Parts: sequence; C-alpha cells; structure tokens
Amino acid sequence: MDLPVIQPPPLKICGSPNGPSVTAPRIRLKDGRYLAYKEYGVPKDVAKYKIIYVHGFKSGRHNAYVANTLSPEIIEELGVYIVSFDRPGYGESDPNPKRTVKSMEMDIEELADHLQPEVDTRPVGYSRCSLCPWLFYWWNTQKLFPVSSALASSSDALSSQASQQVTQGVFESLHRDLIVLHGAWEFDPLDLANPFSNNEGSVHLWHGDRDKTVPITINRPWIHYHEISGASHFFPLGDVMSDAIIKALLIGGK
Repeated sequence: MDLPVIQPPPLKICGSPNGPSVTAPRIRLKDGRYLAYKEYGVPKDVAKYKIIYVHGFKSGRHNAYVANTLSPEIIEELGVYIVSFDRPGYGESDPNPKRTVKSMEMDIEELADHLQPEVDTRPVGYSRCSLCPWLFYWWNTQKLFPVSSALASSSDALSSQASQQVTQGVFESLHRDLIVLHGAWEFDPLDLANPFSNNEGSVHLWHGDRDKTVPITINRPWIHYHEISGASHFFPLGDVMSDAIIKALLIGGK
C-alpha cells in the first residue's frame, strides 16, 4: 500500500492576499525575498558602534534582548545602534525554502549593505548563541540535544508576541530551523579557525554553568568564554547582563 505524501500546511506570507499585514520596514533581497527589521539605540548616522542582533528559536525582531534591556546610559555613552531582524519565515520576513546556515549569513550581509556599508556584523555574544545554541554544543561534542528541548525551552513561548512570530506558518520558521540543524551543512564547524587572526575582532560566548538546555564544553582557545556562575539558559534576561556584555564586547569591560 502506498503511503500518503505528507505536505506542509499552506503558508500565509505577509503582504499576500491571504497573509498578515506588513507593519515593519523591510528590504528586498537579491533573490526577491523580503526581510523585516527593527532599529534600536542612537541613529545609525551618529553611532560609534553598530550591531546586528540575530534572534533565537521561536522569537523575532522584537525580542532583541540586548537592545531591550541595555541601559539608556550605556546606549548614549557608547553611541550604540542595534538592528534586529526577523529570520526567514519568522515575523514579517518571507520564508526561504532553500535556507541553510550559509544563506543566513548572506541575508545578514545584505541587510548590513542596505542599512549602511560600515555596519558592524560581528556576532554579539549571546545573540549568536541564541540564533543556534545547538551549534556550540554540536561543535564541541558532536552530539545534538533532543529536539523536544529546543521546542519547549524557548522563553519566547511565554510572551504574548510569540504567536506573532509564526503567523506565516510554523513549518518555514520553527520546523525549518530543525531541518537546517539536522541537514547537511556547507562546512564542518570543527574545521573553523579563528576568523580574527589579526586581532581585528573577537568572538565571545557567555554561558550559564547551570544551563541544562544547551550544555557546552569549549575547547577553542580563540573564543573568549564567559561562564556565569549559577546562571541558567535564560540568564541574558537579567537586569545587568546586557550592559556587561556590551561593555565587554565594545570596550573590553572598562
């Protein structure tokens, strides 16, 4: 007996006749897709530091914790501009059926080029972790934590905005994340070398030592590892964490 072919539910693309309305500023990418974004901090034309924030699983452009919890004093003192965006299929960004780890990088580059060529595209500590926390775990242990933990552990599931991030359909957002995770990658993370060998930048990783969702063992000497004692998976939501992280990234914690 032939088994039925399982098809994902139809999408409701933002701006389409049957889809949600478009409310955010968006750019059109080279392949025709639209990418929605949100700006925070000082105006980018006067900013001293420009950061692109990458949201995590079951999240979106509104959930840029580093921007939402960074103190006004630090924003003004350092001149920080932050832009977050909806990853493909989330929020108001068009889905990308061909999404891969590499395509995500290219989307970020196009966003930076559109907003301003000199936007700083260095990964921001926990925002990059938030994008794909399984990357660091898999990278160092060659193991994958259970899919159910990824689905169940997102703090965004508790927010009123969580449902808004998947209005176009969960297949091209949540499920696509998991497909990319378990699919073939264009590179082997174990082969990655220091991308800033000339000290023109640095890679930082913050991690709570009580994080049961994504346990991590770091064995890359060029990663600046910050272990937070007694902290769990959602420690970045703490009152002073954003200030500490941004200061460490931009001015060495001074």
